[in-house]
Amino acid sequence: MDMSQYRDLFISESREHLGRISELVVGLETDSGNRETIDALFRVAHSIKGMAASMGYAEITELSHKLEDLMDRVRKGTLAFNAGIADLLLEGSDLLNVMVNDLAGGGSGCSDIASLVERLVTYSPDGDSATPRQTVAAPMETASEEAPVLAAEVRNPPIKGGELQQTVRVKTQVLDRLMNITGELITNKHGLVTVAREVASERLDDTVNDLSKLLRELHDEVMQVRMTPFAAIADRFPRVVRDLAKQSGKEVAFEVVGKEIELDRGILEELSDPLVHIMRNAVDHGIELPAERRAAGKPPKGSIRLVVSREQDMVVVTVEDDGRGMDPARLIAAALDKGLITREEGERMSPREAFMLTCIPGFSTAREITDVSGRGVGMDAVRTKIQGLGGFVSIESEAGKGSRITLKLPLTIAIINVLLAMCGRLMVAVPVTNILRTLEIRHNLIFSQDRRKVFYLDNEPVPLVSLNHLFGGPSAPFDSDVVPLFLSEIKGRKVGLTVDRFLGQREVFVKPLGRPLTGLRGISGAAMLGAGEIVFILDIANLT
Repeated sequence: MDMSQYRDLFISESREHLGRISELVVGLETDSGNRETIDALFRVAHSIKGMAASMGYAEITELSHKLEDLMDRVRKGTLAFNAGIADLLLEGSDLLNVMVNDLAGGGSGCSDIASLVERLVTYSPDGDSATPRQTVAAPMETASEEAPVLAAEVRNPPIKGGELQQTVRVKTQVLDRLMNITGELITNKHGLVTVAREVASERLDDTVNDLSKLLRELHDEVMQVRMTPFAAIADRFPRVVRDLAKQSGKEVAFEVVGKEIELDRGILEELSDPLVHIMRNAVDHGIELPAERRAAGKPPKGSIRLVVSREQDMVVVTVEDDGRGMDPARLIAAALDKGLITREEGERMSPREAFMLTCIPGFSTAREITDVSGRGVGMDAVRTKIQGLGGFVSIESEAGKGSRITLKLPLTIAIINVLLAMCGRLMVAVPVTNILRTLEIRHNLIFSQDRRKVFYLDNEPVPLVSLNHLFGGPSAPFDSDVVPLFLSEIKGRKVGLTVDRFLGQREVFVKPLGRPLTGLRGISGAAMLGAGEIVFILDIANLT
């Protein structure tokens, strides 16, 4: 019987099972007597073994069988779960991941398992110290485009008269194509709206209105299908924190809240690496060593919480720790020493702006380079990635008590709401998620300060930047009666971006730029409006 048709299903389900192993192992390290977790870990190994055996993958079958046998000894009470067993199970999980990824890449799924199999079979607590864990594959390694991490499922509603819900696996490329078609339909709808205004036909207006309602329903349904629980990427984080803490000689309790919150698959796939950066910094530079925590009157085990929640049409992801926190004065001094800011800028900085200095490329207060990082290493990449997704980053901290990093992201990045504006002859679109507020200020409220234009908002000077000037045109006329602008945040600071006039909000389908436009600074994509006009989507994070 030809089993190749089931290969993709085997790969997808195996990855789901392997993703659970890390979470379950870390859970057992906290509560080694939890019978439910022990049984779940045994079932995961048993499931992988059964699937691999049915597909004829002998080495995957053998390795998963030996992992199952080890957990069976724990389940029957022959062995007590300890750090040695945890290391072996994680090493086995890493090696199985390597073998499954090899299958996904067209290989045979074979690997050298002899040494690990022998240690699994002969394991005893007495010999634990003689068999240190070997790292087979980096747990933070992401899958290739050909082998996406996230599995897509289409959920059907409960059947009439029962609670049964059916699911069917769908290739993510199909969902992407469905989103593209929906976006094109929305673009065409705007064209019909324009034609309807020109024709002035009541019947055509009614038809277009009905079409608009149906497209809104279609868009909502397509988005619902693309929505994926945060748990799809969260299962790897306990393992990340556990390994980093062990490497740093620290004790860390890790908690995830809100794993059931759903995000668009496209955003979720881009969110994993920024969160790993943040947690690496929290473990290495935030959480203190046990002795240091005791001296400060804290429990020896530090705490890191990852909390996900919904806030209207945004998803809020917060990573908070109870570590040493950050000192704004020290951050400003470090930035001055590196020449990243001027002394005048440092004197005017608020604590919140000082915390955002950690997002400047090359900034770090670490006294020495480690294999992990110092607070700030990688934070510039975090901010760039999040702002590229239409979100923003904020940092709060208190010396001696810990830090909180908050990411706010839109639910989707394919079809978004924008504010249209004219800058000279150029029409641009600003994602509404990047706009704090819109204003019109009179010219007598604009002042010159340090050779730049500013206005005061809530007694705080806000610099003004002309979008016309940024795109090579003449600056907006500050001497006119009123100056329209929108308030945004760039590099952790509030900035007022001036335009000639606003044209209103619009829902648009964002398309990536092709060559040679991919190198345009401050532009993240483009969209077509109803009359065929092309409008560029601003990338606020990289405008200046």
